[in-house]
Amino acid sequence: MLFVFLLLVNFTFYGQNKEVDVKAKIVLEEVEGNIKITGTAENLTDIIQSMTYKLSVIKKNIKSENRSTNNQEGVFTLEANQNKNLSTTQINRTSQDEIIVLLLFYDENNQIVSKDRVIISDEKKKDKVIILDDGIELSGIVTDETKTKMGKDFYDNFYYLYRDYNLNAKQIVKINEELSFGRNTKIIIMVENNVVFEFLARPDEEFLEAMAKTALYETYQFLKKLENEKKYITQY
Repeated sequence: MLFVFLLLVNFTFYGQNKEVDVKAKIVLEEVEGNIKITGTAENLTDIIQSMTYKLSVIKKNIKSENRSTNNQEGVFTLEANQNKNLSTTQINRTSQDEIIVLLLFYDENNQIVSKDRVIISDEKKKDKVIILDDGIELSGIVTDETKTKMGKDFYDNFYYLYRDYNLNAKQIVKINEELSFGRNTKIIIMVENNVVFEFLARPDEEFLEAMAKTALYETYQFLKKLENEKKYITQY
């Protein structure tokens, strides 16, 4: 039997000025032993909406630590009050697999305006709860904007360290990848629009694991700095 949870450690409700115009929703079905994953969008307004989406499926075998990531993305347009299926994929799993599904919607400025996330696992954890309300701000989101296998390997390493250390910041962490000199690529870790750490990638597993640990440390330090600044502003 499948256990499906939304991972929400710290959550807050959007105020009226931050209502979501287009609702992102992940729908799961069991089909002949596989899991069918569908990313859907619902226009909650009376006007036409157009944006881009990314549906990410991250699969990890808890026993072997093997990981795989699949991303689907595209552009969609919704008529007033329309509900539409955007992308569908199927994945198989065993009792040892944990699958994270993330659906993000971006506006014309490449800012995330709506999101949904589910975790499929046979292991119940205290930090996994079911929340049915719309308009919840998810925490602990790390987006994958990489382009190469090196980039995706780094993202997987970073993301699972991020989860293992239970950072779960309300700020969105972005992993970007850009072309650099020659055939090199640069990996850039950002917290919202702030560059936290960057380095030139190379196809070495130990190197990428070491960079993931360094990037996590720098991200943690930056998040602590933001937290301390917020406390200071609140006091004065």
